[in-house]
Amino acid sequence: MKTAKTFLLCLAVLLLMTVAATGVSAQTSHVRWDIASVPCTGPGGSYPCTLNPGGIATAMATDCAIPGLPFGCTSISLTGSGTFVAPVNGGSSSGVTGGGAWQVTAADGTVTSGTYRVIELVQWQKSEPLELPDCIPAGCLTTDNIGNLSQATGGVAVLRVAYSDGTTGTVTFACSGLPDPASVAEGVTATKIVNINNLAVPGINIPPLPAGFPIAKMPLPLLFWNAGVFTSFVEFHVQD
Repeated sequence: MKTAKTFLLCLAVLLLMTVAATGVSAQTSHVRWDIASVPCTGPGGSYPCTLNPGGIATAMATDCAIPGLPFGCTSISLTGSGTFVAPVNGGSSSGVTGGGAWQVTAADGTVTSGTYRVIELVQWQKSEPLELPDCIPAGCLTTDNIGNLSQATGGVAVLRVAYSDGTTGTVTFACSGLPDPASVAEGVTATKIVNINNLAVPGINIPPLPAGFPIAKMPLPLLFWNAGVFTSFVEFHVQD
């Protein structure tokens, strides 16, 4: 009797563990992200289009949006791809892979570059699936060279990254699905510490700094926020 009770108890524990594991699996999404190149060869850049890996995305810092400054502006360009496991509640996850290359062009023309790797998913929010035009007798209007076209979707993913120069930051990838309104972004934004001059621009800095304020190159945190000016694309494929 003792042996039978022990067996039944172990069987019950095993069943509970199996149910728990199934529940965890059902509450996650496996997503692939790519900074993509999306050439469209129709009239005026319309369909047919092709989703290709290996694209470049660029975002600008605030100085690019201020007219009349006596110097250039600061931008970041990113390449890359990877995957993440996302909880269904939109929370964080350490189930991440991938990364890519970065290049920062400062307002004074200084260029720094390196690589980055993703270390954490901060948040994932799924948008509309990409409702792409159906195939026509001459062929499909969209060719997906990244993954399964039926798994492509819009959304926003916030990822924590480690840059090769020892700094850390976040990268936000945004993909606008075909049914999404223009208010849904397409492209990237990023935060990164960059060695730049602490320029004093009277009337621009708030409050205005003294005319003789000492200028020095120092590490300053930048938000590269304008993802919509450049033609850059991010593609998500939900793989389960």
